[in-house]
Amino acid sequence: MWSDRLSTGSRQELLRQLRSILPAPCAHATDQLIELPDGADAVSVAAHLWEQPGFLWLDRPGQAWIAADPIVRISTRAGQSVVCGPNGYLEVDARGFDLLEAAMEAWRGPAAAMFGGYLGYELGAELENLTLPEHQVADLPDLQLGLYDWRYEHSTSGWRVRGTDAWREFAARPLPNSRGAATLGPVSEPRPKGAVVSLPDAEGFQAAVARTVDRIRNGELFQVNLCRRLETRVNASEILPFYLRLRKISPATHGAFFRTGSDSAILSVSPELFLEVRGRHVRSCPIKGTRPRGESPGEDRILAAELAASEKDRAELAMIVDVTRNDLGRVCRAGSVRVTRHAELVSLPTVHHTFSEVTGELRDGCGPVDLLRACFPPASITGAPKIRAMELAALEEGRRRGACMGSIGWMSLDGGLELSVAIRTAVASGGRAWYLAGCGITAESQPQEELAESEAKAMAFLRALEASV
Repeated sequence: MWSDRLSTGSRQELLRQLRSILPAPCAHATDQLIELPDGADAVSVAAHLWEQPGFLWLDRPGQAWIAADPIVRISTRAGQSVVCGPNGYLEVDARGFDLLEAAMEAWRGPAAAMFGGYLGYELGAELENLTLPEHQVADLPDLQLGLYDWRYEHSTSGWRVRGTDAWREFAARPLPNSRGAATLGPVSEPRPKGAVVSLPDAEGFQAAVARTVDRIRNGELFQVNLCRRLETRVNASEILPFYLRLRKISPATHGAFFRTGSDSAILSVSPELFLEVRGRHVRSCPIKGTRPRGESPGEDRILAAELAASEKDRAELAMIVDVTRNDLGRVCRAGSVRVTRHAELVSLPTVHHTFSEVTGELRDGCGPVDLLRACFPPASITGAPKIRAMELAALEEGRRRGACMGSIGWMSLDGGLELSVAIRTAVASGGRAWYLAGCGITAESQPQEELAESEAKAMAFLRALEASV
């Protein structure tokens, strides 16, 4: 169950092992902030640093966090975890949430230090009794995070470097100069080669939608998110240029580029906030309902108005809001969970969506990992009821979702957190790139309409490839 924890003895042993890799932070550690002379833009800095181990770019409108060289790296695959740090390498029999909770306790304190990376969708099987697809060779770990004790920050006021001297000396890090961008060449080249394959194909996806609608009408569940997997070939040298095209086509409120290995990375242009924690205040902003952008201003207004007036889409969002409220209610103070915005329109470069905002206040004794245990995976990419929806999605899709449809972002060692829902997200690994286009299926869903919605959600990915299915 989601509330299960390690025994006291097992937890203390895991803490001891973690601190053998990296000791607890120095008792007299200080957080540091150094203003930097204005320099290159974020793309140029990313181009200079992206080949460094653990490169992480959290890419927001008007701001960016860029880091590399994490002091510790942690990963989990099928219940086995690996920790690498200054004092060595550790393999431990530990699940992802248990490892993350112990790591947050082992190194708690410095606000300027953060875990950054992703939590894969299948971590949900740690929290409930679920059978999900087996790992394939190219699949990344279920969880992969770096502990970063420094980062570049960029905003409209310029550049600065933030960090802590909790474990190693903090030093001013000059910005890489703009010549780093030259290593990319024009962002339009090179391009991934080869056809884009859809799994299932269009006919198979529509059949899956029809079967799911029958299950809903027979009372098995109310809603489920079903995904098509779009896959193509990509070389390691093409990964960052591909992300730059993707972010240009579809600027994201929660964009991210995370280098997970020498030939693998996560590329996300997500518009959706999964969880944010500031102090004790929690916020989640689920998205449901989609229409493509129109080819003219008039057509665009018609499509937006159609979405706003759609009873089917409003009901779909309402169900997901209820799941989100229930999840937050597990760890938030009684009476504090509220829907503060509902069914509001947001227009992105390739689609219109509707979204809501749910907020709450964490109970005393509950921290960020408790919140994750209560809410993971995100409600909007599972369904209602959540567990049955996950079972049915796994049955129909037949492959692991991994980082796609999981969550990407950061958790600071003082308890702050900001994580996206990893929609509009691609994974590059083993010479291939794949992307999931998901749709919320209800009793009113029409297979052809859901196929068209999945195509609208895949548009940025396909345009970045200049490809079609």
